[in-house]
Amino acid sequence: MFNKLILGIMVVAAITGNCLAGELQKLHAQLNGNVEADSSQSRTMEEIQSRDHGITEIGIERTPCFGKCEVYSAVIRSDGTFRFFGEANVRHMGRHTGRVNEEEFHELARFINDTGHARLEHAYSLPVTDMPTVFTMVARGDRRKVIRNYANAGPTKLRAVEELIDKLLLEARWDTPPGPQR
Repeated sequence: MFNKLILGIMVVAAITGNCLAGELQKLHAQLNGNVEADSSQSRTMEEIQSRDHGITEIGIERTPCFGKCEVYSAVIRSDGTFRFFGEANVRHMGRHTGRVNEEEFHELARFINDTGHARLEHAYSLPVTDMPTVFTMVARGDRRKVIRNYANAGPTKLRAVEELIDKLLLEARWDTPPGPQR
C-alpha cells in the first residue's frame, strides 16, 4: 500500500517533469553548503545493527469495511518467520507462513521503539461508520501491547508503523503460493 503510494508519486513526478536527478542533493548543498555530517548526532554502526530492542513479535490485523478493504492478520517473529491469515481482498487467502528479511524486522523494531509505541493510547477512533480498523501488536517477551486504530484516527507515527509492517509482508518469501488454500 505504502509502496503503491510512493510509486504513484514517482510516476506523477516523472510525467510532470517536476523531479530531476540530483535535485535534492543540489538543494542540500545550496542550503547547507558542503557541511560534513556531525557524527555525534548519527547512529553508530552498533546501533544500526543492534538486536537489543526487546521486541520479539510484531503483528497487524486489518478488518472489513464498507467496500473492498483488505482483511487479514499476520504475526512476524524476530527470527523472521511469520504466520498469515488472509480473509478477503488479499493475494494470499487462507493460512500461510513464510519469512521476512530479519534485518528489516530489527530495523522496524528499532523504529517502533523510537516512535514511543509503548506510550501510545490503546485505541483511536472517529465517530464515523463503515471504516476499517487496524490493530497493531508489539510483543516484548510475554508482554503485549495491542493498539486499535479505527478510521485511521491514530497519530501519523502509528500509521507509519502499520505501513512498514505491510511493507515487510510485501517483500516476504511465502512458503505457499497465493491461492485459495484454507
